[in-house]
Amino acid sequence: NSIPLNNQTETEYKAEHHLPIRFGLSIYYPLTTRLTLYSGINYTYLHSKFSIKSNPNNTYDQKLHYLGVPLGLSYRLWSDNHFQLYVSGGAMLEKCLNKKPWQWSIEGAVGAEYNITRPIGFYLEPSLSYYFNDGTSFDHYYKEHPFAPSIEFGIRLHLDK
Repeated sequence: NSIPLNNQTETEYKAEHHLPIRFGLSIYYPLTTRLTLYSGINYTYLHSKFSIKSNPNNTYDQKLHYLGVPLGLSYRLWSDNHFQLYVSGGAMLEKCLNKKPWQWSIEGAVGAEYNITRPIGFYLEPSLSYYFNDGTSFDHYYKEHPFAPSIEFGIRLHLDK
């Protein structure tokens, strides 16, 4: 990997990408008793540290912030009064707030949700996603790991039919 320094030369560097952190506000709309359409808004934080191979003490932190809109389907496997387990799959379009690119991804997840009231719950979703190339030259977690696991947590609102 190489990066331009002072817009004049290219220098070899080492990249250390940290796992993404994702928080979501999700909306569920039931289609049947088990099948649900979901969307919402997600915030993702990507942190990378770069060091120049010829001078490892010279480092640069890259902090990228994304807002994304997921769209997909969820299938409830099991539930009781307050707790449910489900599988889901869908796509998401994210906008990097620091840079210009848009990021597309598709994912499959297994999730658990605890409903604190009838329409509002907290959820935790381990997932496996594929991130398509954003068409830019800058280096980040999604470029190094296009097929990657993640864990999302957040608040969900259930709409009634």
